[in-house]
Amino acid sequence: MKGIIISCLPSFVNYMKDLVKKFYLTKVLDIVPGGNCGQDSIYNGLYALSKFAKSKDDIVLIHDGVRPLIDDKTIKDNIECVREKGNAVTVAKAIETIVLLDKDGNVESVEDRTKCNMARAPQSFFFKDIYAAHLKAIAENKHDFIDSAMMMSYYGCKLHTVLGPANNIKVTTPMDFYMLKAILDAKENSQIKEKQNGK
Repeated sequence: MKGIIISCLPSFVNYMKDLVKKFYLTKVLDIVPGGNCGQDSIYNGLYALSKFAKSKDDIVLIHDGVRPLIDDKTIKDNIECVREKGNAVTVAKAIETIVLLDKDGNVESVEDRTKCNMARAPQSFFFKDIYAAHLKAIAENKHDFIDSAMMMSYYGCKLHTVLGPANNIKVTTPMDFYMLKAILDAKENSQIKEKQNGK
């Protein structure tokens, strides 16, 4: 079964249900309230998904609503990577120098940029693996994992990588919004030119 579970602010659940109905979004299986942090929100979504996941080979992709520029290729590449190699995280090449700081805020080391990548979304797993990790974290009262990749790494899971598009940005600040608008405008202008050229 292919489907989507949406985890959102409790106050938005009914609004999301109205949108799903209005736009006939038949792939949405359930809409659940989020938790007190991102980790808890993901768990709530996984718990809802557990009612539908029946096979040990079921795959789940965890994606952020603040990354609206996800594309079909990235989704397909993630699914294939999990099938062929195991759990995976989408990454983008680091394009700036990365430095590690000591406790006083001084530069401790300058990293080799060619070995650095930025973790993005989706992060993709065999459902049984990520669900088991969340249950373990709950049992240990750990709710401070930044994302699913960090959790899986903490519990010793090997993660593979999928190179994603550079424009799969996270839109959380006004500057991010302007970048998103510029990307969409450029894409629209490109499509208009292609139509004008008869492509």
